[in-house]
Amino acid sequence: MRVFISVDLSDQAKKEIGKLLKKLVKKGWDVKWENSDKLHQTLVFVGFVDNKKLLEIKETCRQVVKKLKPFKISFKGLGVFPDFDWPKVIWIGLKGDLKNLAFLEKTVRKELSNKGFSFSEKPFVPHITLGRIKRIRLAQRREIGRQIKALRKLDLKSEVLVDKIIIYESRLSRLGSKYFPIEKIKFS
Repeated sequence: MRVFISVDLSDQAKKEIGKLLKKLVKKGWDVKWENSDKLHQTLVFVGFVDNKKLLEIKETCRQVVKKLKPFKISFKGLGVFPDFDWPKVIWIGLKGDLKNLAFLEKTVRKELSNKGFSFSEKPFVPHITLGRIKRIRLAQRREIGRQIKALRKLDLKSEVLVDKIIIYESRLSRLGSKYFPIEKIKFS
């Protein structure tokens, strides 16, 4: 099964971002937008694992969160990957206790690496993916980047109490991915 570890968003945050997504959809851009029910902050994408490896992931995550206290994050500004001249992914940034969020990501990654899991070397950039730009002409892509750049300072009011991590299975299909929670692990 295909697995990732994430922090979920509150229902209030998903609702507020859902309203933002509706406004962005109305722009008519050629973007595959995420459903607001699927929004999350990925900590670690593990990839395909068997049941034995899944048990290791669960136990490792339980050990990591035993040491943690809940903290809060919220949302600030739209951005893109890799840059505004060639945007491929549209996201909303995070603010708040990013130090603890980064510590959580780093610790989960390190502990799983110590058990033989390997990960990409991409740096951790706290964000929530909103959509992926489809194959379009350069001028259209740059226009999307220009308009998103103008929304860099957008601020949402919702807060998220990070008090657990969730291990998800991701199933791919022609219609997109579907996420199924495997285990929710609360902080102590």
